[in-house]
Amino acid sequence: MQIPALLKKGDRVAIVSPASPPSSNQWKKGIEVLESWGLEVVFAENFLAKHFGLAGTDEQRRADMQQAIDDPSIKAIFPLRGGYGSSRFLDALNFSRFVESPKWMVGFSDITALLCHLDHLHIAGIHGPMPNNFCQKGGDEVLESLQQLLFTGKTDIQIPSHESNRAGETTSTLVGGNLSLLAHLIGSESFPNPEGKILFIEEVGERLYHIDRMLVQLKRAGYFAKLKGLIIGGFTDCDEAKLEIGKTVEELVLEHCAGTDYPIAFDFPAGHIPNNFALPFGTKIKFLVNNENVQVLGQI
Repeated sequence: MQIPALLKKGDRVAIVSPASPPSSNQWKKGIEVLESWGLEVVFAENFLAKHFGLAGTDEQRRADMQQAIDDPSIKAIFPLRGGYGSSRFLDALNFSRFVESPKWMVGFSDITALLCHLDHLHIAGIHGPMPNNFCQKGGDEVLESLQQLLFTGKTDIQIPSHESNRAGETTSTLVGGNLSLLAHLIGSESFPNPEGKILFIEEVGERLYHIDRMLVQLKRAGYFAKLKGLIIGGFTDCDEAKLEIGKTVEELVLEHCAGTDYPIAFDFPAGHIPNNFALPFGTKIKFLVNNENVQVLGQI
């Protein structure tokens, strides 16, 4: 696994919009945060473009991402926000220069597609907040965790244990992201095979029977059978529909992981929530779950 160089003051970072456009100027506060860290922010040509619900045409978004990937002076790429659209041009990207000179990709939600493709290329990435949601109320510790990870390589997240957790301790590589995107990527080269790894999943706005269907898909594909651990992030606004499933997210996960013995942590602070802590993908972490707390520890 290739690990990009940690950031330092004066490094150039790129702002791109591979998915949907921002719906407000909230992203400007995120840029101020990056600049306060001593980074030089470079904006892609089409980062504020709009094409229906996408941030520009597929070609505009692809061209901006390709330029950021190819530019050796860029040390990290920050998608402005998620939404939808990154996978539409993923196969048209040429990652040869990225492999020669890897840089950090930071994002979540629809950016799961890009992070998973980097795992396919054996390059580490960061699942974490993007400039459009940097400054949400209650997210101060999140920014500290992202800055710490980018500049020092350290991850140290400790939270109280959830009553549905399954205790255990393991050390392995972390992969995953948004559940809908993972289900979407199955069958493509971008899907990260989680065998022997710690899988992280989160979701937003899906009905519980949709959640069940996607979990069943991952289980039937064999992806829950040989994990080293499972981290369940925020499942925000995931409620029953008219078609009721009659079970909570916790109950569904435990049902589909029956027969396994790896540690499972619920309600982990990552996903479509203000406290979306930064997680290192593609690098080893220590994952500990007991009756008192949950810890995710790592040092790049």
